[in-house]
Amino acid sequence: MKKLVCAALALTAMVVSFKLLRPSSSIEGSGSFSSLNKNKYAPLKLPAFPKTGLNQFNSPAEVANFLESYHERKVFAWEPGYPIYIPAFDSFNRPYFRSHERSQTAPLASGFKKYQHGVWMDLPFDISAVKKHFPNSTVDEIASMNRQDLIWDPKMAVFDKDDILYSVVRIKTKDSANKHYVLMYSKDHGTTWKSQVLLSSSTLPEWYDLERPYTSKPLPGPPAFLYFQASGKVSGYESGFEYWQGTVGTLTLQTTSFDKNGELVADTPLTLSTTAQPIGYRSGSAVKLLRSGDKYFVVWLEATLDHKLERNQRGRPTNTVPDKNGNPYSGIWVAEYDIKSGLIRKKEILKTWPLNDNHNQPGIVRSSQGILHVIGGSHGGHFTYTSSTKADSIDTWSAPQFVNTTDSGYSANFNIPGVPGGSQTYVSFIIDSKDKLHVAYRLWAYDKSLFDFEYFGALAYQTAELASESNLYKWSAPKILVYPNAQEYTHFYQVMTIDRRDHLYLEYSQMRPYAPYYFKTPSGEAINTSAMQNSALLKTSDGGHSWHLVEDEDFR
Repeated sequence: MKKLVCAALALTAMVVSFKLLRPSSSIEGSGSFSSLNKNKYAPLKLPAFPKTGLNQFNSPAEVANFLESYHERKVFAWEPGYPIYIPAFDSFNRPYFRSHERSQTAPLASGFKKYQHGVWMDLPFDISAVKKHFPNSTVDEIASMNRQDLIWDPKMAVFDKDDILYSVVRIKTKDSANKHYVLMYSKDHGTTWKSQVLLSSSTLPEWYDLERPYTSKPLPGPPAFLYFQASGKVSGYESGFEYWQGTVGTLTLQTTSFDKNGELVADTPLTLSTTAQPIGYRSGSAVKLLRSGDKYFVVWLEATLDHKLERNQRGRPTNTVPDKNGNPYSGIWVAEYDIKSGLIRKKEILKTWPLNDNHNQPGIVRSSQGILHVIGGSHGGHFTYTSSTKADSIDTWSAPQFVNTTDSGYSANFNIPGVPGGSQTYVSFIIDSKDKLHVAYRLWAYDKSLFDFEYFGALAYQTAELASESNLYKWSAPKILVYPNAQEYTHFYQVMTIDRRDHLYLEYSQMRPYAPYYFKTPSGEAINTSAMQNSALLKTSDGGHSWHLVEDEDFR
């Protein structure tokens, strides 16, 4: 990574303000959290951690107490009555949050919380609805063996046009080596539950994602699913690399439908690629598959197999930084699957950097006119964007654009040489009812008035609208929504969604200690902290011009 000589962020052009929440502790939050000057952007600035003393904690409880004093709850007197997660909305625009106790895992039966008539209602899963598939196990055995991970799996609710609620759970039993993906669904807003096994295998795909709303409209029917099963490493990545580098495997699509008796049926999975990269969900979590009529459209990150790595004496690659033409790269592919004909067409449409890095997850949305919009992610480089030139077709696409071309004060190694901006990671991607595009992500930035280190990670936001003079979408300059508590590696994840009234919600976790991401005891023992403990939720009701922390009253 390399730092640009730049004193502060030169990010302009979007009018954004924040609702004022008064600090309730001795720790000062941002004095400009709410701006009276509508021409001046006022981000949320969290108080910085002290530069010393982060290695003097004796227990996780002490760390939790310390973090709480720096959290949005304490600093801005924010008191959400709901478990912070990405919300889903039924046809009455009532929110549903996955139940949890601010920890990474939750009991299988925990289900959801729904806001109705001014109170939060518990909607637990009925484990007996799962047990029918596993007759040799008791309800208690199934419950005790199957706590659910809420960070790395998409455990939110989704609704279809008939107001049916869906959510996926992972299940294992003591009498079988098989593991299972099970789809829970409710036709009465979570009061009663049914279930359907989607996949069962002793080598269950390690990643899944489900079709999710990307606009204010619900799903057209029961959700489809993507699965990724790793098969190995790209040549040259077999040792000395993390899982997210050079992993390759099979990507499959599975659709679901209701039979004539009203029972959910899981269709046979279809292979889209045997050389895909993993489909990481949590950070960014842009939608990767959507349906329009009798067609599904899917985007994914393909592995680059033909680039031979060169290494220095320390074993580090020396030929992975892109040149001015964007080479080497890994491609974003799109597939069009016609349900009636069974035909699958696919093609490469975008470049991403660095190559063979599964942080570069894409996202896809569809406009009211049927135009497909796709963003290719990056790991600290430039996001790329393109759109289809025909409705509901992958035949031809617009010339690729860079999403961010405004310098943030810091330029990562994998930015394209000579192109300003970039330094982006983790795509969140939504389109509203006016066909305005909304993107959120982590931005590597530098501002010496905040931190003396060469970079920090901030929560940033951009929009794009159709320019009448060119008939192409034009991207705004990025705006930082939240400044972190610490320098260096901060901003762990964010997920964006939209309700039935076109209001956007952005769940995020900014609070990360200094690299290598752990607090420590005096003896040097690392104490990890759950991102679920540190997350918060923002909302905008005016197309992204103003944002605020979400109170219960926002759901009335």
